[in-house]
This record gives sequence, C-alpha cells and structure tokens, in this order.
Amino acid sequence: MKKLLFSLLALFVFANMAFSQEDPDKALSKAGRALGSYNLDQANNSDKLKEAIDMIEIATTGAETKEKVKTWQTRGEIYNSLADKDIASMTINPDFVPENPDAPVKAADSFMKALSMAQKKFETKDALKGMRESANKLSMIGNNQIKRQEYANAYTSLQKVLEVDKQLRAQGEDPAIPDTDINNHKYVLAFCAKAADKNDRAAELFKELYDAKVNEPGVYAQYFNILNANNDPNAIKVLEEGRAKFPDDTEILFAEINYYIQSQQYDILEQKLKEAISKEPNNPSIYTAMGNVYMNLSSQEFAKDRKSVEGQKHFDQSLSYFNKAVEIDPKQFDALYSIGSLYFNKAVEQIKYAGTLGMSKEDQKSYDEVIKDANKLMESALPYFQKTEAMDPNDMNTLIALSEIYARMNDFEKSNEFKKRLQNVKDNVPNTSSYFKM
Repeated sequence: MKKLLFSLLALFVFANMAFSQEDPDKALSKAGRALGSYNLDQANNSDKLKEAIDMIEIATTGAETKEKVKTWQTRGEIYNSLADKDIASMTINPDFVPENPDAPVKAADSFMKALSMAQKKFETKDALKGMRESANKLSMIGNNQIKRQEYANAYTSLQKVLEVDKQLRAQGEDPAIPDTDINNHKYVLAFCAKAADKNDRAAELFKELYDAKVNEPGVYAQYFNILNANNDPNAIKVLEEGRAKFPDDTEILFAEINYYIQSQQYDILEQKLKEAISKEPNNPSIYTAMGNVYMNLSSQEFAKDRKSVEGQKHFDQSLSYFNKAVEIDPKQFDALYSIGSLYFNKAVEQIKYAGTLGMSKEDQKSYDEVIKDANKLMESALPYFQKTEAMDPNDMNTLIALSEIYARMNDFEKSNEFKKRLQNVKDNVPNTSSYFKM
C-alpha cells in the first residue's frame, strides 16, 4: 500500500514537473491547436479550451514567446471563447451568473497588447477585430453584473470597454461605444464607480459629464454630492446650475434637501421639503425629514423658554408630520423613533429647568409640577421607543432612551436590562432578539 501511495505521489509530482517544464514555443503551438479543436466541436471538446488556457499562459512567460504578437492574439481569442460560454448561458437563462467574468477583460488586455506590438497590417487588423469582440462581451457581462448589483465588478468590465473604445478611436476605427451612447456609458460607469467606493474616479467621470453639459439631472445631483462630501466650495454652484436647468427633478431637489439639513438652514429647508411633499405626497421619508426640521426648531425654542408658544407650535407641527409618515408606513423606523425623541427631548428641557429651582416651599411645589409633566412626557415617548426596539434591538439611541425612561419610572429591573443590552452593542456583541415584540 505504501509503495502504491509513493508511486502515485511520484507520478503526480512528475506530471506537474513535466507541465511546468513545457517549452513556451511548443506551448504556443499547442494552445492554437487546442483552440482550433475546441472551435470545431465545442460541445464535446470543452477540455481542449482548458488545455488552450493552460498552454497560452505558459507561452506568455517565455522570454521569446511573450514578445510575439501571435502569443497575445491567441490569448485574446482563447479568453474570448471562454467568455462566449458564459454569454451563451446568459442568453438561455437571464439569471445565470457568469463563471468567468474576467475572461473578456483578459481578452481585451491581450488584444491591446497585440496591437501595441503589431508590425504587419493583418496583425493590426486581427487585434482590432478581437478588441471589438471583447468590448461587446464586456458590455453584456457588465450589464449582468449591474443587474446583480456587483458594482465593483461592473466597473471593471465597463471601464475596460471605455479603454477599448479609446484605442479604436485612436486607430481611426468605428468606436466600441457609439457617439450617441458615450455619455450614457460614462454615466453608468460613474454610478458603478461611486457604488464601489471609487470616489476619485466617480468624481472624474461626473466632472467630464458636467463639463460637457450633459442633459441629465443625475449628473448634477451626483457630482454635487461628491463635491459636497469633500467640502468643495464649488458644490453649491453645481447644485444651483442643476436646479435651474431641471427645476422639477426630484433627485436634485433631494440633494438640495440633504445639503440644507447638513448646514441646518431650516428656513430654506422647510420650503424645499414642502416642495418635495407636493411632488411625492406618499413618500414617508419626506414627512419624517419635515418633522425633524420642526423638531429642531421646537428644541431651540424650548431651550430658551420651556413654555415657548412658538416652541409648542413647532412641536405640534413636528408631531403632525411624523404621524403622517407613520400613517403611510407603520414601520417607518425613523418616524417612530423621532416621535419618541420629540417627547423625550421636551421632557429633558423640563428636567433641566427643575434642576435650577431653589429649596423654598414655592420652588419645591413648582419642582413637583415640572417633574410630573416631564414624567408624563417620558411615558408618552415610551411606546415609540418600544416599537423601535422591537424593530432593531441593537439601536444604541433607543436602548439609551429606554434605560433612562424606566429609571425615571423606578422600574430598575427593565432599566438595567436595557443598560445590559446597550453594553452588548458597545462590546460588539449584538442582541440576538428584541425585548419587545411588534
């Protein structure tokens, strides 16, 4: 048995040594013959395509063969054939996931290398033809990747199409991407780059589209978002241009809303949100955003005067918008949490005020009344935080609020429970289930 095992092992080692010692020039010839055999009968000769890949990769490492146009032309043709297998399966089954998505990328790179080395007319012609074919395959693979939200892979595929297109144009050939589609291709590529956290490349592409005055509102909205994230002073200029050019576009409108939320320009924000509501009356997120505007305004007023009439007015407006959001979507987490915060924050202002009262009989009477009101507000907040905890048992703000509310209610058992759950989150040990159930 030991002898048999040793023999098999020795055979395996010998086979690998033989393979690794394959002469690169012979490997190039074998790769071409194997590809030819595969093309003659693809259904029965799939092993020949594998052989072609193995042989051509040896050829690309040879000191002489790696300098031959034929090596890279053959490599491109082999990987185009491999890509065709995926594309054929995608044609039959739109849900098919490509098994070799990098095959057309390798093909395109090989043809471009062949083109850079070409000396004869036919070599140039063959390389250009292969590049065009690989670009078509890359487009199909890239669209498939976008469909499956594989944006980083889609970026790689579509970026390579753009590179091939540039080379074809430089050679005076018909482009891989028609002039009428080039800006759309760049827009999709920029979107994929942004989704794949390639922000520098996304900014570069959106700038190209912006400078070209492309008639697409998303260009202005997305380019603004990138500039704004980098605190670029030109961001607002881009946004204003887009707004002037596309006054009815909601993507630009929402970019504006986010900008004014960040800069806390609530007076302008209020108008923008009202405009957004008129355009999308059934979008709960807009009502939630509007509720937060009024909540911030009410907090500012109550911080100055706990009995502020203006503060109460904003409080009521805020509550109305949050309730509208919940009416549209009963599981709108942000709206439910915000209602709880609205009551909770008002209670906090009451408690702060109570802490400023003296020890006189009159002050103590006021203290009791204020604390009583604060506790009622906490009780009003409680059911909303219970709902958000049921939806997300690891939301830290919810857990903090529940712990504090139960402590004020002298329910220390529950208060400690939520302190413990909060500590779990801080220790990166997620709570596996919620305490409350919807």
